[in-house]
Amino acid sequence: MSDIRAARSDVEELAHRRGLAAARRSRNTEREALLQKLIETERKALELRGWVAQWEMNGEAASPEIRRLIKWARETLLDMERFLLPTELTKLLETRDLFPDVDDLADPLGDPPPLRPWGR
Repeated sequence: MSDIRAARSDVEELAHRRGLAAARRSRNTEREALLQKLIETERKALELRGWVAQWEMNGEAASPEIRRLIKWARETLLDMERFLLPTELTKLLETRDLFPDVDDLADPLGDPPPLRPWGR
């Protein structure tokens, strides 16, 4: 009887560890997506700064439509820069809990063996 309980306990423990591993993979995917978004936003903001600066030098000769486009581009740039502020990024990271002080998904034994070894 105790062997059955021990086996059940081992199965439950392995299932728990696999759940932690899946949650770690999911969190890592979310981390990578956020990092990619930050990099893309920074790159786009840099390009937009240059574009706005170039058009603002010639702004007096621009049509009303182009001036409105420049104004909209400046507002878009401000939104991007706000997103990239360390304070805003910190709030986002805290809300999403992507880099906790104490990692409740950590498994001291490492990743468990695959559910289906050898691809079966």
